[in-house]
Amino acid sequence: MSKLKSVAIVGAGPSGLVCAKILLDDGFDVTLFDKQRELGGIWCAESAYADLHTQQPGNTMAFSDLLYGEELEPWQKVHAYLQKYADLFDINRRIRFQTQVISIDKDDIKNDTIPWIIQVKTIAGKNETYKFDFVVIATGLFSKPYMPKFRGQNKFNGSIVNPFTIKSEDQIKDKRVVIIGGGKCATDLAILAGRFARSCHLVFRKAHWMTPRKIGNGYVPVRYLCTKAASVIFTPFPTAPHTALFRFLHQRFPNFFIKILNMISADIMAVHGPNLFDDKIFIPQHSFQNEDNLSIISKDFVQLKKEGRIIGKLASIDEITDETTVRLDSGEELQADMIICATGFIREFPFFSERNHQLMGFSKISVAASTDEDTVTNLYRRILPVGIPNIGFIGFGGSVYHWMIAEVTSHWLSEYFLGRLILPSETKM
Repeated sequence: MSKLKSVAIVGAGPSGLVCAKILLDDGFDVTLFDKQRELGGIWCAESAYADLHTQQPGNTMAFSDLLYGEELEPWQKVHAYLQKYADLFDINRRIRFQTQVISIDKDDIKNDTIPWIIQVKTIAGKNETYKFDFVVIATGLFSKPYMPKFRGQNKFNGSIVNPFTIKSEDQIKDKRVVIIGGGKCATDLAILAGRFARSCHLVFRKAHWMTPRKIGNGYVPVRYLCTKAASVIFTPFPTAPHTALFRFLHQRFPNFFIKILNMISADIMAVHGPNLFDDKIFIPQHSFQNEDNLSIISKDFVQLKKEGRIIGKLASIDEITDETTVRLDSGEELQADMIICATGFIREFPFFSERNHQLMGFSKISVAASTDEDTVTNLYRRILPVGIPNIGFIGFGGSVYHWMIAEVTSHWLSEYFLGRLILPSETKM
């Protein structure tokens, strides 16, 4: 009897879990490594910030063999769903928790006949080495928050933190809070600060679309915008596998689809009304067609903004001038006891050497106002590094990410590992 092919999965979040389940079903011997104490990625107590919740429609954050139709749910329920999924398919015993992957390498990463060597460090400080036939990277888009450096921040007596450190309203109660950013994470924490902090200023450079939970004068759930039928109204992506009819309709009748999008945009503006847009700070500065910049907000955000409990500032921090004073590039000064940097995330793969970064076609770019570097990947179908066999990436499709995409990707990756896929030449990938 032949020995099962072994697969290492780095990360036990949603993508890692569904990939493990599918690879196990297809006959692989799977081991998952995760640096946290429990599964779930950002959907666990170690990573989740206070009041983290889903913003995507029901069943888009679920897998086909364990449906979950709830939406706008707190992170605790999402974690419970993922734990149930892992229990159902006996994945837990295959996860090495509190284990940091230090290195993934082999003598020749282009040679598909030799195994990958993975070095890890356990919570006890023990270094261990393993060999695997295949590797899956499932560390996700949200594993490392981007923390900008501010001029004069050494003068600040308060705390400068990332969102994951905010676990309770007690941490911000009665404080003067400045939140940097305008995405979902920033608006979530602005609601928390608006309720419990002494003051809350939301500072951002560009306003994004803040979609109400219901559109159509408040009668139609916004989830219908995320259906396949609704996707017809959005401009085709150049490399996406759209049908010929889809492309023909957009080429022949572009103004028709623009009119529909403008109607939706106007409806969103009308639903929020002057309670959100009276000072023009939160008016979106880009087209509604850019779906990646959408966030769904509750009525609480709009109400707190109306009451002056959330104050928006279209600016960025220029300098921290003393123990409590934050000066914006507009010249305005704010008083703060805490700065929360909801400024997004960076991708990094510290377990790959610089040489292997280059061989995979990855590049590092400097991030503004930071010593960090973001990694730009070069992946075929956002899964495979070109020319490097027996390794795949999953969960790097985009910030608005349906879990079913990870499931489909896992099936595709399994077929590749099984040798059933015929890939195009490297020049065409």
